Amino acid sequence: MKPVLLDIPEWFESERLLIRVPKPGDGEILQEAYLASYPRLNPWFPWAQTESSVEEREEFVRQQYARFIKREDMMLLLFLKREHKLIGCSGLHVQNWDVPSFEIGYWVRTGYEGQGYIIEAVNRITEFGFMEMKANRIFIRCDMANLRSQSVAKRAGFLYEGTFRNFERRHDSGELTDMVYLALTQDDYRKLKAA
Repeated sequence: MKPVLLDIPEWFESERLLIRVPKPGDGEILQEAYLASYPRLNPWFPWAQTESSVEEREEFVRQQYARFIKREDMMLLLFLKREHKLIGCSGLHVQNWDVPSFEIGYWVRTGYEGQGYIIEAVNRITEFGFMEMKANRIFIRCDMANLRSQSVAKRAGFLYEGTFRNFERRHDSGELTDMVYLALTQDDYRKLKAA
């Protein structure tokens, strides 16, 4: 079946979080969370190099929603269920539908670090990827210097696969950096759940 014909839910939940794709109208709340977290995001993400505007953020979420409809990507917003407050972003980013293979990325809003929200989101998104999307591979990659991001991946059970040296330039300094890859296969995930 062609990916565009797949019925994929637009949202799902974890214990504390509502996890859903961005929709038209989400630009303002995403911009608010982004600006609150901008200094922390800037070193790690190519899309966090300018403060941008609400209009640019709204254009972005509409493009992401269109990409979800076309099954090209699955950006995910993380909301606290009780307050319906946006506290971060993640994604199950399509890498190869033939495998299927996906990448999980994540960031948490400043002020919500250290409360377990990202590990909760990653665990639930991983489960969704393997159970609902029938993934055979899900990976996480992060800058060698981003130890917090690596810690999340390891705590979620992702296995170290390797380091790509001089993989890209740091977005804040322009210096070359290494990228760490951690992943799970469908078999790894079954063993992880059984344990």
